Amino acid sequence: MRVGESAEPLALAEARARARAVLWVRNGAVLATLAAAGLLLYGASRTYGESASGTLLAALAAALVAVLAWVALDLALVRRTGVPAITLNPRDAPELHTMVRALAEELRVPTPDGIRLCPECDSWLEPDPRRARRTVLVIGAPFLWWLREGELRALLAPVVAGTEASAEPAVAGARRWVRRLDAVADVRRSPGPRPLRPARRVSRAFARQLLGLCRGHAELMEREIAVGAAALAIPLEPELRAAAHEQVGLAYAGWDRLLTRLAAPAWTIGRRPDALMAGVVSALTELSRRDKLADAFGARLAERPASDLLTDPIAMDGEVSRLAADIFADGPTPDPVRWADYPRAVIEPVWRARAEAFAAPVDDALAGLRRDPDEGRREAADHLFAVVACAALDTGRMRPAVDWLDGPVLVDGAGRAVDLATLITRAVDEGNDAPLRTWLARIGIPTREPVHPGGSAA
Repeated sequence: MRVGESAEPLALAEARARARAVLWVRNGAVLATLAAAGLLLYGASRTYGESASGTLLAALAAALVAVLAWVALDLALVRRTGVPAITLNPRDAPELHTMVRALAEELRVPTPDGIRLCPECDSWLEPDPRRARRTVLVIGAPFLWWLREGELRALLAPVVAGTEASAEPAVAGARRWVRRLDAVADVRRSPGPRPLRPARRVSRAFARQLLGLCRGHAELMEREIAVGAAALAIPLEPELRAAAHEQVGLAYAGWDRLLTRLAAPAWTIGRRPDALMAGVVSALTELSRRDKLADAFGARLAERPASDLLTDPIAMDGEVSRLAADIFADGPTPDPVRWADYPRAVIEPVWRARAEAFAAPVDDALAGLRRDPDEGRREAADHLFAVVACAALDTGRMRPAVDWLDGPVLVDGAGRAVDLATLITRAVDEGNDAPLRTWLARIGIPTREPVHPGGSAA
């Protein structure tokens, strides 16, 4: 008997019951639609031609039947596409496929029919959008690069355990039905040609009503499936699974910082870092170095990373980085840029453009803060940072650089970062620009207003 088996069949049985409730809603909706269409057509056939009012009623009934037919057709034809992801064929990741297959065998559940990689911090099972009755394991790329091999296995255990429920016909049918309703009700869905837009609004309203009837059962079904899968995975390295969940939180934080502080600025000027996963590793490694638990992290980093399960991690990193730009960046796919070229190709152009938009020398920028101290402080701080940074670059004593946790920074000739953000904050938020003026004078940028004696350099 499998550990957790007593809890797992109970949860799966409850999930089946909830799935059947969802299917009852579906079947009831189909039967009600057919019955309504039949009654309307029967009434139309009886009243048509008897009188003007009878013909009008018949026409109205025919119009209602057409609306019902449209809703049914929209539900039948709509497909909700999965999250954009990269298919990992066995030749791309033979060891990863072997790990997942061995995990499924140990759990005594069906093996996922495929593996895909997405640029998100999550892992789940989803139907293969191209083939019916196939379940695909989707793995968040940051996990694959940051987790160790054992941690990834422990993290995926409860996810893979969910394939047992996915193989249940009632569960699979309920999921397909809810996904179709979600797709039809989605306000982001293309409205289509103008003549069809009113009909699309009607089908969206029908779908929302049906979702209201199904949602509770569907959510409870998924909850029971998760409970059963977790119970099934209990015996598989619980300590490693706890460690993996701790690392998942770090990976999410590192990924979010990398996207907002380094990737997004590049995307805005038509460039994209070509190795985002390497950036995640660098960011989290730097975090572990600064953290009080650096020794524990260091010992962990000595273990084999899960990305070694890929045949060519560097090439796959490039594909994930391209997909991330396709998903998150506005506009066309940007041109790739290496991290080594990022300061010159991204940081400096962004600062220059922002400084030009402000169109003011350092003295005028500081004076402007005193005129409007309470309006647009955040924007003023961004502009002042750019103006000061560009002035510092023009002295030849400073250069832009990448800080994996803080984003673009200004460093001196020895590579030491200047805490320019704090100097700017004190000038903007506190109205104390003396420390900033002191630092400017130190690097050879004199300002008209004398520095106060109490000012201190960064």
